[in-house]
Amino acid sequence: LLALDAFSRRNAANKPIALISAPGRTELGGNHTDHQRGRVLAAAVSLDMVAAVSPNEDGRVRICSEGMPPVDIEIGDGSAKQAEEGTSAALVRGVAAGIAGLGARIGGFDAAMVSAIPVGAGLSSSAAYEILIGSILNELYNGGALAPVQLATVGHTAENVYFNKPCGMMDQTACAVGGVVAIDFCDPQKPVIEQIACDFNARGYRLFITDAGG
Repeated sequence: LLALDAFSRRNAANKPIALISAPGRTELGGNHTDHQRGRVLAAAVSLDMVAAVSPNEDGRVRICSEGMPPVDIEIGDGSAKQAEEGTSAALVRGVAAGIAGLGARIGGFDAAMVSAIPVGAGLSSSAAYEILIGSILNELYNGGALAPVQLATVGHTAENVYFNKPCGMMDQTACAVGGVVAIDFCDPQKPVIEQIACDFNARGYRLFITDAGG
């Protein structure tokens, strides 16, 4: 509802056609071993980003996000911009370029986004953002044909090359696949992903996320 309200405030003449979300993630074991082509156990969390979206015909991506600077870029320009490094615009541009590089379709859209994932809290808000942008383009222009690992790969490249932050691919993979996953990064271009059936409540466990203020 918050995303729909935000969209209607900024796009009174247009209506959203979809609500799309992407979760944050936590690692259960193997923190940073994805950098060394190791194995990790990770899980999506119930805190997510949600976007109300509508395609447009002018080839621009316009995103308003609560508490963040707005994004307004030309979707067809896939070259990395040094001036955009470290910004949301860099991630949007990088994800779009990656999807186009797969031979899939991209196009403009308007979106209003809200997030329950704290920024900088270790829950991969940037990876969730990348997967959300990839999911929007996947659903609006490709009928959902792209696989989660493909979205994870383009998100990873966007963060490394366009955002200019070195990272492994655990975050994007866990956000894209969802649930609890075991991932083997022996071949980082073709990670072996196994979804693990694990009901934390049935086993008497709960995952607590603590805001430590840093």
